Amino acid sequence: MNYRKAIVYMSVIAVIVGFYGIRAAFDTETIPSVAAESMTLPATNGEGLPYYLEVERRNASSGIHVYTGQPAIASAVQYSSAAEGAQVERIQDAGMGGDVLRWSNGAGAVEWELQIPQEGLYNLELTYQSVGDSSSSIYYGLEIDGKLPFAEAASVEFTKLWRDAAYPYKKDELGNDIRAEQEQVKDWQTMRYTDYSVSSHPLAFHLTAGKHVIRFHAINEGMLWKSLAFVAPAAVPEYEAYAKSNPNPPQPSNGNWFTKVEAEHYSIKSHTGVQPGTRNEAYVSPDPKGRIIYNVIDGDKWKKPGQWLAWDIEVPQTGWYEIETKYYQRYQGKTNVYRTIMIDGKVPFAEMQHYTFPYNDKLELYPLQDAQGKPFKFYLEEGKHELRMIADGSQVDPAYLSLSSVLSDVNDLEQQLRKITGDYGANSGDTYRTWDLDSYLPDVQERLQSILDRLHQLTAYMNGLNHAETTATNSVKAAEDMVESLMADVNKIPNKLSVFPDMKLKLSTWLDSYNDQSLLLDYVVVRDPEAETGLKTANTGAQMLYAVSNFFKTFYFQYDTRSHHQQDSLEVWVGRNRDYAGLLQEMINQDFTPKSGINVNVNLMPDPNALLLSNAAGDQPDVALGVFQDTPVDFAMRGAVADLRQFGDYDEVSARFNPGAMRNLSYKQGMYALPETQVFHLMFYRKSLMKELGLEVPQTWDDVRKLLPSLQEKGLAFYYPNKDYVPFFYMQGAEFYSPDGLKTAFNTEPGYEAFKLWTDLFIKFDLPKDVPSFFNHFKLGDMPLGVGDYNTYLQLLSSAPEILGDWGIAPIPGVKQTDGQIARWSQNTMSSAILLEKSEKKAKAWEFMKWWTSDRVQLQYGSDIESFYGIAYRWNTANMRALAAMPWPSEDMAAIEEQNRWVKNVPNVPGGYFLSREMEFAWNRVVVDKLPPKDSLDKGAISLEKEMQRKQSNLGITASDALDIRSYEQPYDWGNAAP
Repeated sequence: MNYRKAIVYMSVIAVIVGFYGIRAAFDTETIPSVAAESMTLPATNGEGLPYYLEVERRNASSGIHVYTGQPAIASAVQYSSAAEGAQVERIQDAGMGGDVLRWSNGAGAVEWELQIPQEGLYNLELTYQSVGDSSSSIYYGLEIDGKLPFAEAASVEFTKLWRDAAYPYKKDELGNDIRAEQEQVKDWQTMRYTDYSVSSHPLAFHLTAGKHVIRFHAINEGMLWKSLAFVAPAAVPEYEAYAKSNPNPPQPSNGNWFTKVEAEHYSIKSHTGVQPGTRNEAYVSPDPKGRIIYNVIDGDKWKKPGQWLAWDIEVPQTGWYEIETKYYQRYQGKTNVYRTIMIDGKVPFAEMQHYTFPYNDKLELYPLQDAQGKPFKFYLEEGKHELRMIADGSQVDPAYLSLSSVLSDVNDLEQQLRKITGDYGANSGDTYRTWDLDSYLPDVQERLQSILDRLHQLTAYMNGLNHAETTATNSVKAAEDMVESLMADVNKIPNKLSVFPDMKLKLSTWLDSYNDQSLLLDYVVVRDPEAETGLKTANTGAQMLYAVSNFFKTFYFQYDTRSHHQQDSLEVWVGRNRDYAGLLQEMINQDFTPKSGINVNVNLMPDPNALLLSNAAGDQPDVALGVFQDTPVDFAMRGAVADLRQFGDYDEVSARFNPGAMRNLSYKQGMYALPETQVFHLMFYRKSLMKELGLEVPQTWDDVRKLLPSLQEKGLAFYYPNKDYVPFFYMQGAEFYSPDGLKTAFNTEPGYEAFKLWTDLFIKFDLPKDVPSFFNHFKLGDMPLGVGDYNTYLQLLSSAPEILGDWGIAPIPGVKQTDGQIARWSQNTMSSAILLEKSEKKAKAWEFMKWWTSDRVQLQYGSDIESFYGIAYRWNTANMRALAAMPWPSEDMAAIEEQNRWVKNVPNVPGGYFLSREMEFAWNRVVVDKLPPKDSLDKGAISLEKEMQRKQSNLGITASDALDIRSYEQPYDWGNAAP
């Protein structure tokens, strides 16, 4: 009977397996695909500049020949002109054996003249060396004969050379790896200008015979220049030709030699953000054995096109070898990623350009192979070689350009529809109104069909590229459904305007990470074709055994470093997320502790209230970071934080910061915190819309009032945050408190004038009173001009790819003074570092705070956090020298520096927490209830002063006491921030 059951069960299983096997065998469904050459791409960007792919197509269709002659070279020191503040000088360089050009600042422009021998397609080759110490790449804009050759040339990247300062990595007390410091290798480099976002080949320039003027303008920092040359593009053979061109065509070797190179043991790399990571699983190399060991290259940190790593390999004899990798990549679902692979600085054959690494589910061994799975063979001479792998996003560039164009058209259509309907909100319009939309917008059906056709084409291209439907194309398909629903009855579109923001959200989600090429790499193997390496890929059983082993290790492994140096360690709490705290601990382990001998434990402080409760319980840290700007004085009133003026070198340390930003950290002549970060005001503008309307960026509030009619007659608006009152009072010369800090002082003539200027914007000039998200309206385009803060700046940099290059920043509008200056006073919101009064290690804590806020450390931390985690983590340091040295675009830095001259924070006084509340009430009484401005402001002053007196009484402050509110009238001098 038992045998019969077994036979029945086996038969059922066999039927099921057979069914799926037959189904798979006869399933002929294929993924439709579209060739890149067939993609409908925009000809130009928003500023009328052609994209490189469009230029490449034009060159191909025009039959322009590839140049094959000798290079056209210009020595860098033979420049024809330097302008716009470029600081250049001719210097001797022993390494190059002659003169080179030192461009010492990140500003201005330099031109060279080159004589081109004949018409054709050329590559641009440059020899350069970094001189700066920042972790950012160097960026220049390129013009030829007075114009950009294509849009991407507006920002040419010159990478630096980096390596780990130590390998193997140092370890902490628990046996965990300490991430190595990054060391710049300042060697000369010769590069052929390649942008791996758009092409795996060096970019081609069509030049006619004769003289051409090459102009580079600095964007972020300077460098040394040796030469510029237009050279003949190098021919890269197909694999078949490569195999035939080398001696002794590939044959079985019968050898058993191989070498394994750990991915984290690279020799050189292009960006500090490309970092090793840790991986715990069976057969990973090396095995972490329950500890934190940097044993892979982290895929989350090696993903941007152009980021590369190089490894040194050595082969015992000349011959043919195979290359195998152990990798994992499934960071974006079933999406392939690409690497261009070089050996000794050259791509050996065409198949190594944008080579595909298919998505997988685990670390697995994968030989470099052709489409049929046959491993490629590489001809290597005996000795050392450099293997380089470059992240390559060129294959998805057609999809990006197509989708950007679709989004632009969707945005334009939405704006027109909103102008027609007058609906600028998030609602779905008047459902009881009927429309004949064709009479207002005759081409609406045609435009929607064009959008739908391109979305279909985009989906087919991406699915064909990945041989599967992906998360990205699923989002595009959802947008296709939305377009089809709009096309079903165009007269109902005015009642479906809410569909447009939803559609743009789905499409732009993919744009944020469209060219991410994340690849986690364990090691690289170079071997004889017939070699048996014995290296393994983990199966499910091995993974389970490994996980169980690691679980039992947790019972006897130690994970808390405090027991090793409990009495000596500083306790530092950080009010930021784990990424910030983790990088800080790494920098402490790398730099602060080895140099000072002071051990530091960094812990997260997710809830600011934890600091108050821990202090009351006597379990407080020594230092707290990321503390909101009001907390230091609030704690100082209760004697809970230490006065930093007790330290002899306080004045030297405080010179690192803007004096105007320090006003709200002082109390009774004491200073209770050091600033860490600052959130400053900026004005944002859409370049294309301002150009279309013929408007200049306003400098004063008078300028704003003059341009408002031009905006409003087009259905557009200027944005100002209605609760931000501080700039107007300080611009008019008013103060909020008396010099002793015991009374209000804003109910004066300058205060009344400031209050009227603020409220008139919303009464007489009809600025929007309630805007949930300026960021969204700015992207949409119905608010092309407005005042935001640093967080808006980061949002636009990281989450608005659809308007990339179409927006700019400027200092906020101000009030013109009698001396001609425009006063742009505003308050910066800050986070700060405090030293707790109960700490028994004040001297050590002060050493840590000095180190942490120093120019060098703030610059390194800011560069590293952005390199590791992306532009959304851009560090807005309060250290003015470090801020001035940040490798940000020079145009942005000009606006940021100008605005940060005019920082004047509101002092913190007892009861001062009522100030914002009373100002909001006063604004409401004028704007909503129509009360006269003077009466409303007086009422607010009286209410605030009552609360101040009550709080002073609680703290025992009498009329004879003075809180020492220092005046601050001079804008910051950036000359003080010079290195």
